[in-house]
Amino acid sequence: MNTIVLSLHGCPLSGLGFMGNEWIAAPNLDRFAAEGIVFDRHVSDNPAPAAARRAWRSGRMQTPNFRSETPPAGNDLVRLLNAAGIRTVLLEAVRTGHESAPEFYVDWSEKFIARPAGDDRTPMDAVLRMLPDLGVGPWCLWIELDAMLPPWDIPTDVFAAYIDADEDDEADDMVKQPDAEFEDEPESEEPEVPEIPVAADFSLRAEEPSEPEPILPWHHPTTGWFDEDDEASLALLQASFAAALTTFDADLGRLLARFREQKWDESAAWFLTTDFCFPLGEHGQLGSHRPWLHEELVHLPLAVRLPKAEQAGRRVSHFTQPPDLMPTLLARHGIAIPPGIDGFDLQPLLDGGSKALREVAISGASWNGFAEWSIRTEGWTLLLPYMQPHDAEEPREPKLYERPDDRWEVNDLYVRNLGTADDLEAELRRRLS
Repeated sequence: MNTIVLSLHGCPLSGLGFMGNEWIAAPNLDRFAAEGIVFDRHVSDNPAPAAARRAWRSGRMQTPNFRSETPPAGNDLVRLLNAAGIRTVLLEAVRTGHESAPEFYVDWSEKFIARPAGDDRTPMDAVLRMLPDLGVGPWCLWIELDAMLPPWDIPTDVFAAYIDADEDDEADDMVKQPDAEFEDEPESEEPEVPEIPVAADFSLRAEEPSEPEPILPWHHPTTGWFDEDDEASLALLQASFAAALTTFDADLGRLLARFREQKWDESAAWFLTTDFCFPLGEHGQLGSHRPWLHEELVHLPLAVRLPKAEQAGRRVSHFTQPPDLMPTLLARHGIAIPPGIDGFDLQPLLDGGSKALREVAISGASWNGFAEWSIRTEGWTLLLPYMQPHDAEEPREPKLYERPDDRWEVNDLYVRNLGTADDLEAELRRRLS
């Protein structure tokens, strides 16, 4: 058995059609999901790139304070695969500054670095050039891609299509205004045209209107606070990201076509996921600025395409988390799952099983002097700050959201449901102890 992991650094879940987006064109990602199994509740345990990769390799939760004991040294995905005679291949196609932590790059049996050459049209040219011939197997191919992180590749024509679409929508809204609003308006009479004096001064006539300046894409939005009420900036950000995603999707289609040429669609299971989601202005954040564990940061895409598209079109509604990837890949390669890990083998769910592997999803993160925990259940999400600077301008307060109705967590019910919040906090602390 062979496996392929596509790790899309920072890919926002909100832009994906198979997770509910209806306006960004990404047909190759949609096809991937349609041919596979989509996990609807895949939640980060710690939305930091280095933490995600530790979870993937160790099968251990990376939430702060989750465990006190040191994990067994031998519980490492790559080492276990190597020991079982599985060829482990890492293809890194990320830009300077987006590299993973150094420990992620050790122990692979082969490593390839894809860097664009002068005549490459897109970064995917380098990936396709470096993609090795893996033969029959067994092997595990891991590909790291960072096109979803700024600075974005945004072709002018693709961006223009999204800008034009926004303008068309505005025009449609104007056309659809009900005529009833004007029924009681009196019919206007023909305006009187005043006589122009012979000595009139025509030098004050208005100049012809100049052409408006073109709208340029936002290639490199800066991580930090974002004004959610700034509609113009929000529209520009969304259109820029949409164009970047559509552009990446076309490149991804070329990569998946190569997989099919190699018959890997019949001989390998494909996993598509990300380390964290790049916030696009939600809750006042652009990028990973604070560890506020809202859905746009910790709800990750996970789709698995089995060989020959078995079980295609299924969706799994149970909670899963990044540590589950390690035991699942081991199981796909017929390797015994070691004791002492936190992740679950997802194979029963991939095979059509319906039994939940975990009742709740726990997350935690600590950045720049701020830290937060969260717990998600079938009915609720509790966000619990547990560390912040004393001089914080706006201290973070606990927040409670009802699931699944409040998907994007905009209606805080904490004050109105203190009993529920207390119960959830007690459960969270029990699991973290």
